[in-house]
Amino acid sequence: MSVHYEDETFKLQVFVSGFSNNAWLLTDKATDESLIIDTPDDPVELLEAASQTNVVGILITHNHADHLQGFDEVYLRHAVPVGIGASDLSAIANRLTAGMIDVAQVAEISFGESLLTSVATPGHTPGSTCYYLASNAGHLFSGDTLFPGGPGKSGSPAALAQMLDGISTKLLTLPGTVAVHPGHGDDSTVATSLAEYEVFASRDHDADLHGDVTWLDL
Repeated sequence: MSVHYEDETFKLQVFVSGFSNNAWLLTDKATDESLIIDTPDDPVELLEAASQTNVVGILITHNHADHLQGFDEVYLRHAVPVGIGASDLSAIANRLTAGMIDVAQVAEISFGESLLTSVATPGHTPGSTCYYLASNAGHLFSGDTLFPGGPGKSGSPAALAQMLDGISTKLLTLPGTVAVHPGHGDDSTVATSLAEYEVFASRDHDADLHGDVTWLDL
């Protein structure tokens, strides 16, 4: 368990498990209301920390199994509304008893006095969603859509094009100081990602480009 960031309004904790998945617990300090982002395998420390708060929602970045392996265990303890892109809902639809938030339609999710904005970024999966907290410098929870050094894995050229459109028009237009917290690995910033993306965008690429793509190596 680690406090990843803290200011006068909220606390951010990260829990690494599964396939080096990052799960996040965001707690509003004025009310102790919290949100969980993603539910990977072995969520013991996540649940221990969440039990000290009032969990009001669980948000899923996308429906790949490694981000959902701990879902049943987390949901058993916290049967609260679950936010997920409707196109990814099938992975957990039959498990929900406390309602679902279609984050493609409901753009703002509140926890206490804090507010998280959902950002639809399909491509890695049809329902992939990022979450943005405009607190102080800002925090973007990018799931497997945006990593340091490149986009998430794409299954086709069309999926890559869709993901790049979302990244370039919705994520990299945020302030450069915004911290990018991906679904695996280390943080970056919007400014760093934008500089890397601009190198990629300045080059010609094969029409069949997709899969594991990096900004600087092509």
